[in-house]
Amino acid sequence: MGASCKGICTQHKVMKVPNSLKYQFGLKRCSWCEVWLDTEEIRCPCCKMILRTKSRNKKRAITVETPPTAAA
Repeated sequence: MGASCKGICTQHKVMKVPNSLKYQFGLKRCSWCEVWLDTEEIRCPCCKMILRTKSRNKKRAITVETPPTAAA
């Protein structure tokens, strides 16, 4: 059985979050329905596809580096 969007995702759709911060705010993306969701579920409530939790673009992934400490 293939996935299909049933329109339920429009109830869970999130608005007004900057693109670069969506994953940092804990939002998840459904590639099939093409919406951002604010849910704790692993799968989309609409089409049951697995939600993306990480950016596909490695350049935009923000890494936190600790500054080197000066040896005395």
